[in-house]
Amino acid sequence: MKKSLLALAAMGAFAGAAQAQSSVTVYGIYDGGYSTTKTDMSTAAGVKTGSQAGGFSGGESASSRIGFRGVEDLGGGLSANFNLELGITSGTGQVQTTTAAPASCAAGAACAAGVATGANQGSETGVRTSIVGIGSKQFGSLAVGRQLTGMHSILAGDVWGGNNMAGDITYSDVSSTANGAGVTATARINSVTTRSSNMLTYTSPTVMGANLRGDYGNTTSTATGQPGIQYAIKGIYAGYKYGPVTAKIGRVEAVSNEAIAVGTAYAGSKTVVTGGNIMYQAKGLTVQYTNGRNLTQTYTAAAGYVQGSAVKANKISASYQIGAVMPFVQYGQGVSEGVRTAANTSTEDKAFQLGAEYALSKRSSLYAAYGNHKKSLKTNSSASTEVTDMAVGLRHTF
Repeated sequence: MKKSLLALAAMGAFAGAAQAQSSVTVYGIYDGGYSTTKTDMSTAAGVKTGSQAGGFSGGESASSRIGFRGVEDLGGGLSANFNLELGITSGTGQVQTTTAAPASCAAGAACAAGVATGANQGSETGVRTSIVGIGSKQFGSLAVGRQLTGMHSILAGDVWGGNNMAGDITYSDVSSTANGAGVTATARINSVTTRSSNMLTYTSPTVMGANLRGDYGNTTSTATGQPGIQYAIKGIYAGYKYGPVTAKIGRVEAVSNEAIAVGTAYAGSKTVVTGGNIMYQAKGLTVQYTNGRNLTQTYTAAAGYVQGSAVKANKISASYQIGAVMPFVQYGQGVSEGVRTAANTSTEDKAFQLGAEYALSKRSSLYAAYGNHKKSLKTNSSASTEVTDMAVGLRHTF
């Protein structure tokens, strides 16, 4: 009897130890508050128009989300993991399910039907991340599925990084308008390279402060029964940390093939995004410089690849933690270009953000922020588009 009890106790202890090697975590962010957005436009002739919107929609300091991640210890320095993350619309609590056509589609029945969903890189299905992977302490990690590219962390930065307000010139989504500085250019520098579905990512172990990452992904379309890659992404990144200094650099290329019908001539687009930043962080102070460039090219059989648009931006950011209070400021300058013609419609861009957070606890923070982004036509500075955002809110991390 004693032996049986000892055996059962041993089995129970073994089962408990085995279960302890696996863990599943529920996490997320909910950002609620009040914000206003004002857009002022002026034509080359000096005609002024504008618009304003606001409400308790929240989501200004961070996109709300809920996620599930798990890790299983396989032994020998190996582990298996997964991560599923859904975007939540602040203010309504709805899972984001906005239908969007691929970024490569401008018109046409196939595009309207949403061919090659996922090429848009937003959260059109509500899924921000959906991966499974394996890691090794010695050889690095592999992950496959829908996920952020390595370029995201570079251009989003570390000072109030990933916010959704105007004024962060390397990350904000601010476009020109036809009534103002009318230039057709990608708004956010990492636009179609923010996320990718069907992507394989390798991240090396950190050796002497340095590490590498590579991204490769593709999406095929079966809407017309045609095989082949309709969207492909390739990225390579490097990082290095020495004491209080961290540096990151990367390049990512996204290619879209619009020729999805039998007998249709190849016509596609290619977007190349390069970026880098260097950060000093010590004793509550963070100072960071970020540079980003986006070059989008379109392809035709007659002309080959020609520039569709280009965006270049530089930004300096700083924040300082003083007890529970963290003030921050960001300022940047850049250039947005449309198709290069004799009448170039490029704009000069200037943007800034300033604000502060107050930590109520380790997980909850109040914030107030102001952001401004102005685009002025180079050939006539009277033509401009200016977007101003103001927000106050409460962000809770769980």
